[in-house]
Amino acid sequence: MYRPKPLQAPARRRRSRRGWCCACCLWMTLVVVGLVFLGAIAAGVFYVAYHPQLPTFAVTSLRLAALNVSDSDAVTSRIEFTVTARNPNDKIAFAYGDIAAAFAADGADVGDGTVPGFVHPAGNTTVIKGDASAAAATVDPLVANGLRSRKSHAMSVEMDSKVGFQIGRFKSKRINVRVLCAGFTAALAKNTPSAPPIVVAAAPSPVRSVVKASSSSSSSSSSSSTTDAKCKLRVKIWIWTF
Repeated sequence: MYRPKPLQAPARRRRSRRGWCCACCLWMTLVVVGLVFLGAIAAGVFYVAYHPQLPTFAVTSLRLAALNVSDSDAVTSRIEFTVTARNPNDKIAFAYGDIAAAFAADGADVGDGTVPGFVHPAGNTTVIKGDASAAAATVDPLVANGLRSRKSHAMSVEMDSKVGFQIGRFKSKRINVRVLCAGFTAALAKNTPSAPPIVVAAAPSPVRSVVKASSSSSSSSSSSSTTDAKCKLRVKIWIWTF
């Protein structure tokens, strides 16, 4: 006797793991795109409201007070310098940490110094005075011979610090910045007074970006030369440098 088989309900298809992964990736992509879009809008509003500009720096004076290269190619030096920092923003202030300055003459390291950090108000020009020195720093013999033979030296300086911006009570996280200044020369000064104390003071108006370096001469009075100093500001965020 024939007996019909009972009808079975169709089996439900289970969603594969691959489908779940695709859905998660799609939602994450949409979230990231949305956050980027909102960030772009916020950045645009911030730019329109504050017109942010980078600060500018210039080495406005430099005096090579001492530079001695021994027979063992060891350099002993003292450098007195003045750096002018200008904040062109009307509503944004900058807060600097301690500034480490490293000077080079003809490509050789000839002095390091540190300037204490300071707050740079909006629309302000600040004059920073300090000194750098080297004590028996060994250099390459060829470089040492060049330092001995030249009367005028091509100078450069790297200044590293951490800086954050302030708008009212808001303070941002500080990031690494480096200021590179080059394109000026200096000769050994005839008179070498004692090193001045480090001073950070506000100037009433911007100072022209020139360097006045004292140099020795055969006469009793020392002459000075004026050379344009070129400074570039670079910002480092994690592994990227701008």
